[in-house]
Amino acid sequence: MTPRRLDALLRAACAAATGLDADGLPAADPRRVPPERPGDYATALPMRLAGPLGRPARDVAADLAAELRTRPHVTAAVVDGPGFVNVSLTAVSRVSLLAAAAEDGMAYLAGAPLAEMTTGPAAAAWAASALDRAETVAAARDWARADARRRIALAAAGVSAAPRPGASPCPARRDPAAPVAAVGEGGWRDPLFGAVDVATEAARLLAVTGEASARVAFCRSLPERPRPGEETGPGLPALPTADAPGLWARHGGGNPAFAVRYAHAHARTTLEVWAPALGLPPAGHPFPAGLDVVADLSAPPAAALVGALFDGPGTLATAARRSEPHILVRYLEGLAAAYHEWRESCDVVLGESGGATASDDARGEVTAARLGACAAVAGVLRAGLSLIGVAAPTRL
Repeated sequence: MTPRRLDALLRAACAAATGLDADGLPAADPRRVPPERPGDYATALPMRLAGPLGRPARDVAADLAAELRTRPHVTAAVVDGPGFVNVSLTAVSRVSLLAAAAEDGMAYLAGAPLAEMTTGPAAAAWAASALDRAETVAAARDWARADARRRIALAAAGVSAAPRPGASPCPARRDPAAPVAAVGEGGWRDPLFGAVDVATEAARLLAVTGEASARVAFCRSLPERPRPGEETGPGLPALPTADAPGLWARHGGGNPAFAVRYAHAHARTTLEVWAPALGLPPAGHPFPAGLDVVADLSAPPAAALVGALFDGPGTLATAARRSEPHILVRYLEGLAAAYHEWRESCDVVLGESGGATASDDARGEVTAARLGACAAVAGVLRAGLSLIGVAAPTRL
């Protein structure tokens, strides 16, 4: 159950419970429920409608919960707090969410495939600036953030996104005639890393950190003008320089750019090495939905990973609405961390969570579903990285 499908389910049920037109209802905006509260996802829709309906929010919530309990995808719906409705979905819904994210990461995040954003009039908004042409690191930071804002707005709205008023102009890539990369994949090699013949302060920084780390560093902090010495984390200067790059110059877990790109490469490598060896399609399809798979995806690390994937579309919408690229960057870091925690909790290939007595068929289904989870994570990380102008390596 993707966030968009759950939103549609909640609004349809609310229309049936209140007699209102579903098309005129506000977004249900489902959010994950904290572990200490009942249910999987919550909506504040009853509180938004209480005023127009002239009814107490909890009464509206009770009617919505009763209607939701009649829907086949819902196992429970309860009123919580001043008028929230917390809904529990069938375990199979986790499988459908993974399948949607694995099929097309950008379409899952934005509701439209990448091709619609990188062709025709939208191509100009998608193009990234050549950061090494900036005279100063501060200017390169402005350009990188403007690139990310345009792409995020483009993805969230599906239309050409204009630069923010007062934003610095960004020159096109070094070869304006070169085609726009469709997916944002690539290798670990950064053409600007280690460059010797550099002419600007920004180019010196890119030679030390590489473009990927610089873009993530530039987009990771909230303030438009960081204070001198400001950091976004231990050893992570908000405005790194060639002389003081911090951990942005290192290929290790302390560098968020490396951590996210490593998670993508790890998921892709796991998928591409083992899926063919086990006779499975490269994307891990079709997703099995047997009891062993449902139980495996209900384990805490797997459930946390599915929850992190669920948050993706809402995070993108929030980043676009606030025009704050750091929201997307922090989300990608969280998804990468959830992937590694899940990966370390199980043997993806052998599917051992079925237990020693599980049949070979059951272990095979669990393995196929886990490889599908790798495909889902890789798809969303690749799409998210491309929105901030960073290529996603495909090999470890």
